[in-house]
Amino acid sequence: MKLLIFLIGFLLISSCFGGVKYKNTVSPPQWWNDRVAQGKLLSSTNEPSNYLMTSVGNGYVAHVIGGNAIYVGGVFNGPALSLRNPSHRALIPNFQTITIGSGAQLQYAGIDLYNGTYTRVYSFVNGAVGTQLFYAHQTIRNILVQEISIDNTVGSQDLTVALGSLTNVSSPDLNINLFDSNSQTSTYNASIIQPEVNFTTCLAITTTNVPTSITVPAGQVSTLTIITSIVTNLETSLYIESSMDIYKTSMIQQPSLLSTHIEAWELIWEARIEIGGNLPLAQAVNSSMFYILQSIRSDWPHSLSPGGLASNGYHGHVFWDAETWMYPPMLILYPSIARDGMLQYRINNLAGAHEKALSYNKGYQGYMFPWESGFSGYEVCPTFAPTGLLEQHITGDISFAMRQYYYTTGDFQWLNSTGYQAIKGMAEFWASRVTVNSDSSVSINGVIPPDEYAVGVDDSVYTNVIAKMALEWAIEAASLVNDNTIPLDQWQSLIDNLVILFDESSQWHPEYQGYNGQTVKQADVVLLGYPLMYNMSSTVRRNDLTYYQYKNDPNGPAMTHSMFAVGWLELGNQTAAEVEFAKSFANIQQPFNVWTETPTGGTTNFITGAGGFLQGIIFGYGGLRISESQYLFNPQLPPNTDSLLIKQLNYLGSTFNLYWNTTTIEIELSYSAPNVQLTCIFSQDSTLLVENLPISLNLGNSFIIKGDKIN
Repeated sequence: MKLLIFLIGFLLISSCFGGVKYKNTVSPPQWWNDRVAQGKLLSSTNEPSNYLMTSVGNGYVAHVIGGNAIYVGGVFNGPALSLRNPSHRALIPNFQTITIGSGAQLQYAGIDLYNGTYTRVYSFVNGAVGTQLFYAHQTIRNILVQEISIDNTVGSQDLTVALGSLTNVSSPDLNINLFDSNSQTSTYNASIIQPEVNFTTCLAITTTNVPTSITVPAGQVSTLTIITSIVTNLETSLYIESSMDIYKTSMIQQPSLLSTHIEAWELIWEARIEIGGNLPLAQAVNSSMFYILQSIRSDWPHSLSPGGLASNGYHGHVFWDAETWMYPPMLILYPSIARDGMLQYRINNLAGAHEKALSYNKGYQGYMFPWESGFSGYEVCPTFAPTGLLEQHITGDISFAMRQYYYTTGDFQWLNSTGYQAIKGMAEFWASRVTVNSDSSVSINGVIPPDEYAVGVDDSVYTNVIAKMALEWAIEAASLVNDNTIPLDQWQSLIDNLVILFDESSQWHPEYQGYNGQTVKQADVVLLGYPLMYNMSSTVRRNDLTYYQYKNDPNGPAMTHSMFAVGWLELGNQTAAEVEFAKSFANIQQPFNVWTETPTGGTTNFITGAGGFLQGIIFGYGGLRISESQYLFNPQLPPNTDSLLIKQLNYLGSTFNLYWNTTTIEIELSYSAPNVQLTCIFSQDSTLLVENLPISLNLGNSFIIKGDKIN
């Protein structure tokens, strides 16, 4: 640990780079190459365009390296309702974009996924070496840090290096005024131009004044640290004073900032997925997890947007993408992030969900979550798009996510004090949304399903199933918290009579009433099998996969392929799964594994795709299925892979590691929560899991981890 910090914090600014003494080319040191070989660092001798450039972030603040914008989670500008320019992430000028001149030539650069740092290494004609190190501090969430170091130890003369930095402190989204300035720092007071509803977000920026040049004496190393501190009035009314104080404290702590940042990332990565024998897959897994983790944190509940925190993709809005695509990997590995960073965002915005329910002519009851939400929790979908009105399955998706959280953690305190109100309110919405037909069957008419090519259809099979599950979960949750006030008989009648389309003769699920083979935008019906685990035979599951596999738009998002891979693996068809799995991460773009929405472009960095891909690993090749009282696993190896390890899987507060290779499965309890007992059930045998005492099984069979709470 100490050696690693020393190498990263010191070697980059020293003369240890191979071949630097007498020539102006610089090769990466061995430790750098080792981290590349471990899949922990992505390196390149050339940087891509801004469109595919990597980023640094900590879930509160993030920016694309070299970009013009810093974004802070929850800071939006623009009205809730707008035809073309709705609420969107507010662009904060990027004080961290600094260029190095004086003939500096980029030699190599890399994003360290395990340390959350981005490094550039330059050479100068005289043999000097320059480095830029960027990071968003993981524990001091309000600061961005950059270290510029010039190593002139081989120089016989002083070296003056020109620096270029931000000259126009302005933004189309903010009113920015200089509050205070001296020779070292400047502090700005800013406010958004137009709020979503009625709250005006303000923020303060305190940042290092960047000199136009630095002169490094011959034989010496000079380092310039640039810190940008940002605090909003979402945190404190004294946001200006707080920004200045955080900046001052960070400057005092500057010698230890990098080490504390790296230590925090090391703790995060204690929960991880390790791929053996397949470097490209390991890089894809690590980068996908990294880009999600840099966009979310447990103490800043603003959830996840499809383009991540470092971009304004999809205006920074929160969609079903959060709960359906990115939440499952977070839940199983980082349940506190899933609860406090994601579910809490929905809890905090129940008022907006209630207002949306009331906004329809019929005036629905309960909580109807918006298709797109930003700061306020009100609907912010551009009014030209029908999805804001009609894509309503998101209210079921959120209920399902809350159910999965409870099944995974057994967190009754959360259910009783926090979650139940939302769960009950979502069921109330669905009960008021349905139409009872003349034959007593129950329909949900006029919706857009996950397949957004289908507009205003009736009885979307996905929408109806997720609504049914929301009602079932509300009844179950009411029993758990002893709420006897729900209309149990009414809800049960709706559950029993809700139309779930099924073709008895061909044994498959039509997507909606009148579906006749139209092209499907993305995974829809196949989601019934996973993640919803809707009860069906293997024959029906196979028929759904077979039929819709050839109806998908080839230019659709990558998550579709992940879901087909999961489905085929569930049925034991590894050949079909391999084809789909390869497509599921084909949208990763070199050199820094930035995700594009489609194979040819679209939103970047599309972490929705990253979430779907990671589900292909955990729930596809891991075979994990979460139910009320157990986890089911059916491990299989991805192609061209020697082994797979998932560390710190969470279940009822305990954690265990799951490893498998070509012949063997190994399960090891790493932490046993108080009053919790985990048992592995395999075939007719059951074995109690004991801390640090692994058990082994033969690969090729499924097994169950059963959880019991002990009084």
